[in-house]
Amino acid sequence: MSAELLAVVEVDKDDRVVCQAPGCGRGVYKRIHVVRHNGTLGVYGEDCFDRLFVGLSREAEPRYGGGPGRLLSAEERQLLIENTERLITQFELERQQAIERARQQEQEQERLREQERLRREQAERERLARSRAAFQHRSAPARVAAPGPTPEELKSVEAEAKRLVRERYGVDPDQAGWRGLVMAAQRELLGR
Repeated sequence: MSAELLAVVEVDKDDRVVCQAPGCGRGVYKRIHVVRHNGTLGVYGEDCFDRLFVGLSREAEPRYGGGPGRLLSAEERQLLIENTERLITQFELERQQAIERARQQEQEQERLREQERLRREQAERERLARSRAAFQHRSAPARVAAPGPTPEELKSVEAEAKRLVRERYGVDPDQAGWRGLVMAAQRELLGR
């Protein structure tokens, strides 16, 4: 005997459904058990369920829902009476949708965790880069300015520097006020 508890439901007291256990026919409204037994669906009150499905009753968790029983809407109650298979199909669809929602939520949480991990890694890289830069700045040897040309070097290119100033600017480099141009030309000639 293969039996599977599919759902435990309830309806309003005024809208009782008939227990389908052989010889029962009582109206039930609380803890209505929907069972697939040897390929056929049946609706049973709690006492009949316990009596007919002894091995199943004490340990069974319904496939759809759980706890004291889902209160059916008027439409669902009508399906329970007229087309129990369609009601179970609806429950399965709801179950699949809940599984899909849970999967999507898990994916979204995973995506958010990954974004947070990448943000932390980026912040750590930036912190390390700042730390390295500060260390390099502290440990870099002080830059010593390159020494300027010696007076002898300047004297050796002075005549050529004056000639360049005369050609470029059309001024007399020996007159007052042009000495800065001559010195710039001397440095240029010396490559400094």
